[in-house]
Amino acid sequence: MFEGEPLTVQCGSIRGRLYKVRFASGSKGKCIRTAKSWLTPTEFVQQETNITDAKWRKVILCNSWPLSFLIAKKVLRVHSVLCECRLCSSNEQDQLEQCNDDWCFICGEDGDLVCCDECPRSFHRPCHIPPPPSSGDKWLCTLCVWENCQAWRYDDQITEQQALDRPITTYMTECQALLMKLLSEDKQRIFTSDSSTTVERYTECIKKPMWLERVKLNLQSGDYKFVREFVSDVRLIFDNCATFNKNNEFGRMGARFRNMFEEEFRHTFKTQSASS
Repeated sequence: MFEGEPLTVQCGSIRGRLYKVRFASGSKGKCIRTAKSWLTPTEFVQQETNITDAKWRKVILCNSWPLSFLIAKKVLRVHSVLCECRLCSSNEQDQLEQCNDDWCFICGEDGDLVCCDECPRSFHRPCHIPPPPSSGDKWLCTLCVWENCQAWRYDDQITEQQALDRPITTYMTECQALLMKLLSEDKQRIFTSDSSTTVERYTECIKKPMWLERVKLNLQSGDYKFVREFVSDVRLIFDNCATFNKNNEFGRMGARFRNMFEEEFRHTFKTQSASS
């Protein structure tokens, strides 16, 4: 019941994912990841405004069991008050490093990561679009830049065709953010890598292979002049998938990714249907 990583937890209406390897105590070890931040158990409880003066061991639940039960069963180990590990350290840098993910948002692997200063995401330099600068005091990932721009960038909705006809230089951040979301979702790298190099007889059926890393290269190289060219290549990936796989497991996966892309496109560009 409590095996694996992470564990889904909740406190009232607030939900998060608890990573056992990061757990230390109530006030030490930012072990609970919400959509917006990493929190200690005490900080997590404070997010639920309807609960006051509550004990984190009792009010944070995992599969309907309080964390006190997980501690008693040794699923979670409370560190000693004298512990000097990185999680319990009062060192400012150690505490700062707990505010971001230990894995790359795009590929899911650990290693040498660059941390966004506004959200919990971390990235390998080559994975982020565009690659982060090698120096600088504060850095925001493309997803945060896009989110911060939304409030003032769009006064009115536009149709999909209007969005497709815009110069890509005007909407580079949107295209970068959209592509990063797709790459992040494709943890199995089904659509990220070139299928023609790994799948037998692929090119006999597919005359124009396309994949996400190729789209990324085209985008960064300035090969796209208009948004429609970028969107056309992404849609080609899913067209090829449907043609080659028909209705098998990969075909159904491609259909799900296509639906996700179309939904994210509408959300990212704030488009409306032509009939609206």
